[in-house]
Amino acid sequence: MRSADRSALGSQALAYGTVVALAAVAGLAVRGTAGLLGALLAGVVVAVFLGSTPVVLNPVARSSPVLSLPAAVLFFLVKAFAAMAVLFLLFDVGGVAEHVDRRTFGLAAVVCSLVWTALALWSFRRRRVLTYDLGDTPS
Repeated sequence: MRSADRSALGSQALAYGTVVALAAVAGLAVRGTAGLLGALLAGVVVAVFLGSTPVVLNPVARSSPVLSLPAAVLFFLVKAFAAMAVLFLLFDVGGVAEHVDRRTFGLAAVVCSLVWTALALWSFRRRRVLTYDLGDTPS
């Protein structure tokens, strides 16, 4: 990973961590310990689901640009089913629902997703990505 990418990732992680911490404090203030756990769990779930996309798709896009779109669609479908499974396991199995406030979890997940997306857009706009075609000249 290049130094500029590492720097952007570090600033994104710091900003995202701050938002998760603010959501956790708000959850604690409004719903108590269950709100705190709901907000923290939402922050972790969002980071895992949205953070896995570049980890999986960037190597595919570098190795075969032709396969990047089908890989992205397949990965999206896998993540959709995984999200349903995670939510089912979190709130229907094992009594986790007794310790986590669902409303705080949902609201924090929406806020964290929007912040993650905004930070990703901000980072992408700052990157210098070459977007021209070199033609059929040998390299």
